[in-house]
Amino acid sequence: MCLLILRHQKHQIGTGARQIYGILFDGAWLWEKYINLLIEDIFYHPMNKSGTGAQRLFDGNVGLIYPDFISRNSEPRIIADAKYKPLDNIGNRDYLQVLAYMFRFDAKAGYYLYPEVEGSDDLKLWLNRGLTYEKNVMARDDISVIKHGLKIPIDAQNYSEFTAKMKVQEQAFTSVFYA
Repeated sequence: MCLLILRHQKHQIGTGARQIYGILFDGAWLWEKYINLLIEDIFYHPMNKSGTGAQRLFDGNVGLIYPDFISRNSEPRIIADAKYKPLDNIGNRDYLQVLAYMFRFDAKAGYYLYPEVEGSDDLKLWLNRGLTYEKNVMARDDISVIKHGLKIPIDAQNYSEFTAKMKVQEQAFTSVFYA
């Protein structure tokens, strides 16, 4: 629908007295659905919008949660969260959310899956242990969170070149989960 509107092609929506002057869409939801198409064979995808795949934090049916992605392989279990925002905007609340999911599902690895345009390498963050009060803070070597970007080509000259470049980037993006 968006492409039809942008190309000024015929469609039945917004004609006559009911003109369309804009369109609103949920970019974060679309990003999550797109990522699911790439990794659905290796990750479960609970969906809060449809209420399918709900998980619980606690016994007694308490603490409804919907992690974006839970690996189908339990050894090692991986939790992944789709973030439709720049790398630098993934911060404290995002960390707490993924760490809670990792703790709940006994996962040692978590991923943030975001659109990348700058060509940054993955950023691997090791969870700390210890306290600053006791001056014994040090990085653990068994629990990490990785910011893993899907590189979006920005130098394509046309749509067919863009789709060809995206296929290459999609393969590189998903290859880390097949290692």
